[in-house]
Amino acid sequence: MENREYKALILNDYPYAYYAQWVKEGKKKIETRMNKLFSFRGDVVICCGKTNSVSYNRGKAICIVEIYEGRDMKDTPKEKHAACIGYEPGRKALLLRNWRHFNRDFEFTSCKTKGSFQSMFDIKLPEDIQIIHKPEILPFVELV
Repeated sequence: MENREYKALILNDYPYAYYAQWVKEGKKKIETRMNKLFSFRGDVVICCGKTNSVSYNRGKAICIVEIYEGRDMKDTPKEKHAACIGYEPGRKALLLRNWRHFNRDFEFTSCKTKGSFQSMFDIKLPEDIQIIHKPEILPFVELV
């Protein structure tokens, strides 16, 4: 039986910056936070914010990714491209891999989180949700 309970993270789809959708598509392979690095490593459901988002993803859980590494963001063209955002001192990078989609995106219940809206919260997948692995979406690879 697959896990039905996950940590979740809200990203917004702003005009011209569809962060949640870009994660789902695998275009955004690095999620960033200013001056904050989560200690959590593992699977996280990506949800699209309801209040500040402008896309059809508003208020929906749209995919699962694995956060496998966290570190300072590097000021390189490749890293900025993978994060879909510019470099700023203090920006932290959460590297993503192991993309999974749902048979349907679903509305998630808003819940209070401690601290800013960028905090993680718990979410339970509805019983009818099936998880579809997306091995064709590859993680960010750093040049060694």
